Amino acid sequence: MERVATYNHQNTLVQYMLKAEAKVAAEQIRSASGLNSTDYKGIATDSSRLVNLESHYRRLEQYVDEGEVVNGRIQSMYDAVGSMTDLTSRLSALITGLMGDNAAGVEGVVAEAGQLMEELAGLMNTQQDGRYLFAGGRTDRTAVDLDSYAAQTYPSSSDTGYYQGDSTVAHFQAADDFVLSYGVTADDPAFEQALRAFSLIANMSTDPVDEDLLAEATTLASDATDGLTIVQAKLGAASASLENTIDRHVDEQLVLQTQVDDIRSIDLAESTTRLSQLQASLEATMSLMKILEENSLSDYL
Repeated sequence: MERVATYNHQNTLVQYMLKAEAKVAAEQIRSASGLNSTDYKGIATDSSRLVNLESHYRRLEQYVDEGEVVNGRIQSMYDAVGSMTDLTSRLSALITGLMGDNAAGVEGVVAEAGQLMEELAGLMNTQQDGRYLFAGGRTDRTAVDLDSYAAQTYPSSSDTGYYQGDSTVAHFQAADDFVLSYGVTADDPAFEQALRAFSLIANMSTDPVDEDLLAEATTLASDATDGLTIVQAKLGAASASLENTIDRHVDEQLVLQTQVDDIRSIDLAESTTRLSQLQASLEATMSLMKILEENSLSDYL
């Protein structure tokens, strides 16, 4: 004998069907988007952890992006110092050619030294993205001004009158707990010695050739070459350290992304199975309601 559903039973089934439809719709969105939820409300139990993970990820991303820019500056400085070393080595060769009785072509050597000195100053004024890299904190002005540099004579002494920057050493916050110092200023002793050696030769008397001046210029050029090699090595070490730090950040980002995905993303196969179950349950509820509607109370009156 069939039983006629009461109004309360029908109302309960309607509410159940509406909830089932909402669950089906939500699971369809999950399956289509691949996400557990499109907002934090849908993952309330993990929302705080997710916010922390995403915040950490963005901080690492900033470190990586800014680190790449800084490393580009260091590489430019490294290359510039390498070119300076080549120039001082060339000067040493020119001076050697003037030693002893072989003083022929001295005027040409003086002229070439002047040209190389201009080239050296240009390297000290290396720019990147509008920043003068060897000017300390005064990155908006040239590091070296040869117009303010007095011609050097024998015996000479240290003279940084050409320097237009300040003593600020560039540094970069590469990680939460790591600050990288990488700055080199154009008043560094190696830079000063190189420029002074060039100035001595570019401004020396050609008749007679001052052997004492040549000896001092030789020593300065040699010391400058050694000093510039050390400066370049330090820049190389700073670049390597920064690259290693960036690599660690990228590795950590991959781990964080996996953790974020575990919270945000769904298992597609699992979601597909759940959706099928929810749709089957909804269809069963709708079928039951249809049966109850067909067995209306009016049919028995």
